[in-house]
Amino acid sequence: HSAFQIKKHSAVLLFLAEKHSLYYIYTALSKPVNQPGIYQFTAMGLLDDREIDYYNSEQQKKIPRQHWMKEKMQEDYWERGTQSRKSKE
Repeated sequence: HSAFQIKKHSAVLLFLAEKHSLYYIYTALSKPVNQPGIYQFTAMGLLDDREIDYYNSEQQKKIPRQHWMKEKMQEDYWERGTQSRKSKE
C-alpha cells in the first residue's frame, strides 16, 4: 500500500503563438538655427507594419488609422494618447 496516490489527468491544450511587432516613430523638425524650437512634430504607431494611430503638431490629437482601433479603444485611450504625444513634442 503506497502512502502517495498519483492521479493521471489527460488534457489537450492548444496554444496559438503569434508574433507581432509594435513600433512608434517620432519625427521632429526644428526651426532654423537662429530660431530655436521645434516647428513640426509627428508620431505614428505601427502594428505589424500597419499604421494604427497618428499625431501631428498641427492637429494636436492622436487619431486612429484603423477602423478596428476606433471601434475597440475607449475615448479615454485617445485622450491619454494625445496627452502623451503632446508631452513628447
